[in-house]
Formats: sequence, structure tokens, C-alpha cells
Amino acid sequence: DIPDRLKSKFLCFNMVLPSTNSVDSIFGSIMRVKFSTKAGTKPAVIELAKVLCGATVAVWDKVKRALLPTPLRFHYVFNMRDLSRVF
Repeated sequence: DIPDRLKSKFLCFNMVLPSTNSVDSIFGSIMRVKFSTKAGTKPAVIELAKVLCGATVAVWDKVKRALLPTPLRFHYVFNMRDLSRVF
């Protein structure tokens, strides 16, 4: 057994990824602010930004489900940091 004194030096926690709707809401709000009429963006670009956000989250979700980590490809871990690099 591990001594309690040694255990007190370590911390373990688990964070669950948010749902796809939450991720879409987070990055959608970033896109709405970046591409708004106040920023001088044309209405056609604003509509494209809405579609782009949903499509990007859908691709990220599909890649995350299809490319699972294996012993040979242990680096296949796709998290929100990878998605945030797009935005």
C-alpha cells in the first residue's frame, strides 16, 4: 500500500468533455462576436460563419469518434484544445 504521506502529494481528477451542443454554443459565441455587424462584417459572411462553426464541430466530433487511440497510435487524443486552434 502507498503511505498516506505520499498520497497527500498527488491529486487525480477526471474532467468530462462537454456535449456537442455545449461546444457548438461556446465556439458559436466566439464566431458571433468575431463576425458581427459591429465588427464591420458583411451579412453574407455572418451567415457563413454560423454554418462554418457547426461544420467544424461536426468534423471534430467525427474525427474524435473515428480515430481512437491504439497502442500504436496513442497520440490520437482529440480534445477541445485541438478544436480551439481552428477558431
